[in-house]
Amino acid sequence: MSSEIIGSKLSVRSKSDLIDKVFDAITVSGEEGVFQTELCKLFSLDSRDGSRLVGNLEKQSLITREKALYRGRWTYKLVVKKTISMDAEEQKPIDVSMVEGAPCLCCSYQHLCSNEDESNQYSPAKCQIIEEWIVTSFDKFILTQEEQPPSEQEFI
Repeated sequence: MSSEIIGSKLSVRSKSDLIDKVFDAITVSGEEGVFQTELCKLFSLDSRDGSRLVGNLEKQSLITREKALYRGRWTYKLVVKKTISMDAEEQKPIDVSMVEGAPCLCCSYQHLCSNEDESNQYSPAKCQIIEEWIVTSFDKFILTQEEQPPSEQEFI
């Protein structure tokens, strides 16, 4: 564990403050990572609270947990996830033309619409407005494809 993390118990004011400080501690540990057991000791957390807090960071895809044997006990080694910079990633232009005019953004039933409850009468799967919009958009797409020379047409 990194020597920057080890020290006196840290004061924490709120849950979000605690989460931020724990994430900062994991970040400081770098590629070496930090053991969950040591992190719990540092922040005076019991294993249950520490596990929940770390699980929350993992769900947010901020860290990874790797099972490890530490001082004769199983724990997790916590490491900050590496992010891919936009320079390294192939940048693609965003094309919003496919969602222009989507009816959901201005639908008066949007707050009632859900695909989780099959008995709900307001559902994207049952929506006649979405169906009409898709058919119209597809027809426009086909017409524009027919107008382009064959070399410029995209194949689906």
